[in-house]
Amino acid sequence: MVGVLIRMKLAVLRHSTTDAKMALSGLGWTAGICLAVTTLILASFDFSHPRLLMDLLAVTFALWALGWMIGPIFAGEPALNGEHFHRQPIPPRTLAMGLLAAALVAATTAFTLIAFGAHIVFAARLSWVAVVVSVPAVVLLLLLVVLLSRVVTLLFRSLARSRIGGAVTATVTAAMVSLCSFSWVLFIGIYLLLEYGFPPTFSTVVRALPSSWGLLAVEAAARGDWLWTVGPLVGLAVVVVLLFLAWSALLGPQRLARPVIRGSAGQRAVRRSRLLRGDQGAIYLKEMRTWWRDPVRTQGIVMGPAFSIITVLFPLIFGFTAGFPFVGAASALMAAATCANPYGQDGTALWLTLTVPGKEKADVRARQLAWLTVFGPLTLVLTLVGCLLHGDASLVPWALAGTFAALGGGSGLLIWTSVVALVPGPDPHKSKNSPMDHGDVTGQSFMMFFLVALAMCPALGVVWAGQALDMPALLWAGVPVGLLTGVLCHVTLGSVAARELREKGPDLLHLMRSGAPATATADESGETTGKSPFETLSGGRQTVMWSCGAVGILGLFPQGLVPLAIKLDGGQDKVWFLALHVPEPWQWPVVAMMIIIGLAGFWGAYVVYRTESRRLKAVASATPRDGDGADGPNPEAVTEERLTRA
Repeated sequence: MVGVLIRMKLAVLRHSTTDAKMALSGLGWTAGICLAVTTLILASFDFSHPRLLMDLLAVTFALWALGWMIGPIFAGEPALNGEHFHRQPIPPRTLAMGLLAAALVAATTAFTLIAFGAHIVFAARLSWVAVVVSVPAVVLLLLLVVLLSRVVTLLFRSLARSRIGGAVTATVTAAMVSLCSFSWVLFIGIYLLLEYGFPPTFSTVVRALPSSWGLLAVEAAARGDWLWTVGPLVGLAVVVVLLFLAWSALLGPQRLARPVIRGSAGQRAVRRSRLLRGDQGAIYLKEMRTWWRDPVRTQGIVMGPAFSIITVLFPLIFGFTAGFPFVGAASALMAAATCANPYGQDGTALWLTLTVPGKEKADVRARQLAWLTVFGPLTLVLTLVGCLLHGDASLVPWALAGTFAALGGGSGLLIWTSVVALVPGPDPHKSKNSPMDHGDVTGQSFMMFFLVALAMCPALGVVWAGQALDMPALLWAGVPVGLLTGVLCHVTLGSVAARELREKGPDLLHLMRSGAPATATADESGETTGKSPFETLSGGRQTVMWSCGAVGILGLFPQGLVPLAIKLDGGQDKVWFLALHVPEPWQWPVVAMMIIIGLAGFWGAYVVYRTESRRLKAVASATPRDGDGADGPNPEAVTEERLTRA
């Protein structure tokens, strides 16, 4: 049974791996190896505080366990799970044992095993008895994190399709993205810990976690305390057995009832105002109900504010509050990036719009208005609260200009992106548990983030010019410029999106039904044209593109815009910002250089994408399409045929 499931898992992975997945897996494997080796090296260090090493290892193992817990939220459905075998006459515990063995055959398990080998390195510095005790400690801790991951996966499944699950997922995602953006804080924290050590309360709590029980057993074995040697190992084994039994009981089809979101059947009908009458008003009300009821939309609502709030709270470690006024603008920016696929989220429901000719513009405007209704008041309130908490009026025009531009630019760009770069996803009633199974919108989100940030530049440029020239009128002129930019983006891009939806609606519906564009054909080499560049990029080019994106993010935001804000605010904290560590005359040029490097990174990623996109268009234009005659196909007949086929 075990061998069959292992071979089945390897076969599934072998036949489902693409170049894009291989590129992302390569980056993940590199990071995993680096973290595992770093954990091993950490166990060989000497510190001035005698108990600091054990505390650091306890924190490190707790972080590894945390990574295994939150991994199911983002990794998608596992290759094999209990639902695949619920019709087979296999006892639950036998199936659980086989799936556990299959789960252990993975690169992540190998990296974790290497990291947990720090137990042995730590024990080798104490005594040979401690080394003997460290071996079962490593095995039990590895089983603990793997089983904990599987149980958390099943528990998350019960929440993933509810609004509470969507809020939890969005909050965890926002915390991880923000933590990655401010990972430099960890280096400062490590420096302080090496000098002062952990607080006693924190040390006691982290040692009480099951992930630290193996260390407790190793340390007790070195000093000859056999009660504390056997006790933690027995407790760890008991926890492993309990997790295995819980996992066995939860295997198979979902036993927890699917959450039901109540409608308005028992409520009295409310007469709509004059503004909400007509086609646009009806679609607007439908969109507002969808924003309230759909768990995927709940993730979008929570993600932006959670990211911005967590991001501005991190610098409080150094007493830096200049980011508070920009919490609203950051919320609008992230909300536009994470909500840029509204038509893809609705799935094949697009046919309801396409079967009523002439309603495309009303549908687009209603979706834009609904997004502004959800995020407009929220971001303005966050901006107002942030300005009040910071208390410096000089940053108010910066915050207002950025917020207005991000709101207007986001409302126009997200609906335009959803039409011209739609990412197909499952219909809402077929939505899966993991956000990674809702459609890969990573590239779309990065593009939206960059475009909305670009739309904010004119207004922020006017504000910067007013501050640089010491002209208050020009400084505050950036606010109406931001408002004007937002209105132009909202109106212009909305009209373009409506026209694209009217002309290419049947193709979009076919894309959402089949996952492939309706214009997809096969060239002479057998390669499918008409695909997204993200699907056809080779593994090497995928790596180059995402590496350029990482350089762009690090250069533009942490090393460019953040030190720019610190200098404008008059702060003296240098922390890890390169520009603040150079002599005063060179600080502004270094800030400008880092911003240029960041923009160049984004431009490099865009060039890779554009090159692949042009190649696909060239292949598609060189391939004759069925039905094209000497005079070309009849557009009306083609549209009718595509809509019928979709």
